[in-house]
Amino acid sequence: MSDISQEKERLEQELRIQRQVAFASGLFQGDITIRTFLESLAEGVVIIDSQGTILLVNDRAVQMFGFPKEEIVGKPHSLLLPERFIKAHEEHVANFFTEPRIRPMGLDLELTGRRRDGSEFSVEISLSYLETINGSLALAFISDITMRKEAERSLKERNRELDAFAHTVAHDMKASLNAMMLYCQYLELSADDVPYQQIKELAGKLLSSGVKLNQIIEGLLLLSSVSRENTPSEPVDMTPLVAEAVERLHILIDDKKAVIRLPEQFPKALGYAPWVEEIWFNYISNAIKYGGTPPVVDIGATMRMDGYVEFWVRDNGPGLTPEEQKEIFEYGRPRRESTEEGHGLGLSIARRIAEKLNGQVSVEQGTGCGSIFKFSLPLAPESA
Repeated sequence: MSDISQEKERLEQELRIQRQVAFASGLFQGDITIRTFLESLAEGVVIIDSQGTILLVNDRAVQMFGFPKEEIVGKPHSLLLPERFIKAHEEHVANFFTEPRIRPMGLDLELTGRRRDGSEFSVEISLSYLETINGSLALAFISDITMRKEAERSLKERNRELDAFAHTVAHDMKASLNAMMLYCQYLELSADDVPYQQIKELAGKLLSSGVKLNQIIEGLLLLSSVSRENTPSEPVDMTPLVAEAVERLHILIDDKKAVIRLPEQFPKALGYAPWVEEIWFNYISNAIKYGGTPPVVDIGATMRMDGYVEFWVRDNGPGLTPEEQKEIFEYGRPRRESTEEGHGLGLSIARRIAEKLNGQVSVEQGTGCGSIFKFSLPLAPESA
């Protein structure tokens, strides 16, 4: 094809587009009622012809895609699509105009739009059509569903975590109950022949299994209250909370001959004291259980430049692998295979509490050995 023929074809195409745009503008915007209706919609409206040319958009579509109207109207509809979808979408358009039909939203189609800056977002589209003297027009009503998709992904992830959590808790509760039933059955059948000392040992094992069940139930109740309640944050003095957590662990500390090293003072942070104490309790008890021989537990706090305080507990144990560090705060993930009793609830509860109080949890490898478990909370104004 000669250059003259190509230029002629280009001009004819431009003229066709101008006529189609003018026609659509007159058709939809000539009537003030129709124009007001289009601009009042919460959805973006994009009208194209059978060639895939954009003839009209409303203000919502302009806001959604970030293009000025003059940069959209008269351009191919592929302007609003990620490049990887353009070819397939052109086929969809051709099929639609071959047999126009109304397509409602909510058909579980994964659709994506592209903004002027190149960023992508999830959309839901319903299609309708209009037969005119200039041919068929397609009307696309577009909704930005980015927030809904993010909520769905978050819900799926939380459900996945809860499934793993429920499985772990059910397994541990069943194990404890089975042990208790086994001890009771043995005592029932053999009590007359069992020496007193053995009965005493079995009673101790029954008590231990009962304590573990009680801890699991208390953990579940705490997790439920954290998820359900909206507790206002207030300045929290960490010194008495850490002291109370250490006191609750005095039997374990004495048994392991653990050394606890504390700072002279802590900066105050915003939180809810009963919940924050549970974070300290879980962090310190883990540091003792999985520390060295004897366990040496260092506790401290670091002021950050972003208005948060980072509280930390460092142990002298063997540390964690990178994979363990990624999974350690997930529901039902015990720290590692160990002879230590534990049901994998403590750290997941700590994470949930910190997030509820607008903070975060993390873990990193200590210098030389050991692990450093951290949680951050907003700095109290009086400590700033």
